Amino acid sequence: MDFFAIVILMKTYWRSSAKELLGRLMEPAGLLQIIIGPRQVGKTTALTQILTRLKRKGASSILASADALSSPPGEWISQQWNKARGFAKERFSVLAFDELQKIPGWSEIVKREFDADARLNPQRRPRIVISGSSALMIEKGLMESLAGRFEIIRFPHWNLAEESRAFGISLSDHIALGGYPRLHDFLPDVPRFLSYVADSIIESVLNKDLLLLHPVEKPALLRRLFDFSCHHPAEIVSLQKMLGQLTDKGNVTTLAHYLDLLSKAFLIVPIQKYSPEILRVRSSSPKLVVMAQALLAAIQRKTPAALLRDPALYGRWAENAVGAHLIKAGLDVFYWRDRDLEIDFVAKKGSDSLAVEVGVSMKKRSGEIKALARRCGANKAMLVGPRGVTLEEFLKTDPSRWF
Repeated sequence: MDFFAIVILMKTYWRSSAKELLGRLMEPAGLLQIIIGPRQVGKTTALTQILTRLKRKGASSILASADALSSPPGEWISQQWNKARGFAKERFSVLAFDELQKIPGWSEIVKREFDADARLNPQRRPRIVISGSSALMIEKGLMESLAGRFEIIRFPHWNLAEESRAFGISLSDHIALGGYPRLHDFLPDVPRFLSYVADSIIESVLNKDLLLLHPVEKPALLRRLFDFSCHHPAEIVSLQKMLGQLTDKGNVTTLAHYLDLLSKAFLIVPIQKYSPEILRVRSSSPKLVVMAQALLAAIQRKTPAALLRDPALYGRWAENAVGAHLIKAGLDVFYWRDRDLEIDFVAKKGSDSLAVEVGVSMKKRSGEIKALARRCGANKAMLVGPRGVTLEEFLKTDPSRWF
């Protein structure tokens, strides 16, 4: 597939998150619509799709990007807002801000303008969308100034169903490289793609987004913690053992804080042990789930062919993909262990719980998983693998279906 065909596909394929945002913008003007998600997953592309669709319906729209301004003043936000208000007097109007978090004090200005709009007729107010490549910066502004004034739409990493429909990607390529749509700009040059992920995504988040937002006293430790997590996907590791292997001065509290930062940056999610007792959940050793398979590949420098030659490693990466798929679906995800007995994941949806065991070989059987599920208190159980739901079917299906 050539570059221009890929660009056309990116602009014509609609992610479910984009459809959700379009539906909200078709409603009378109300709350701010906040787009959050990792870098390079197509948030700006989705905004362009939506604004183009609305223009065809007679709406006016403004896509205002602070990224193009070297040092945009705060008044720039008000100027764009006033333009959108002018359009809204005559017709449906949408104002979409991209990279707004780059403007100091942006959330206070948005609060002031939003509250001023609240006095207007909903039919004469512009719909407001805010997106940015640094979700952490966006979230900080929301907590500080905009409580009660927004809804969030999440744009997670791409799943197998989306990659398959948009680009025809296979299961094996998803397990080895999945998560970012720009993969298809680079194939078949896998080493070049891995360099892109390392340089343009990982380094940007670790050396820019995180350090700008939060006091990170030991950036080298943060980086080593990320690398360690990518070398131990879907593994349960005690923080004390982790600290010993990182060979950096620090403490367990610092590691827990840095894992929380990596989770907020959509890189690593440390899931806890499943237990009805909250104290036990919080004090357990975490199981590390890497949120995009491409991150694993970029750190381990593994090609799809090399991964397929190592069945044990492939099994670990497949388990990681299942865990990430459950988390991206918005479920509460845990693991369960009792001595030498273990369930890979326990996902919760309301009062329902689902035990999920991943077995890419023929060794595991569904009957064994059901027995373990009863022991840990899960309502339902499923085996993902040759003797149960296939890995491909599971990764192409909304996990909520299995409850």
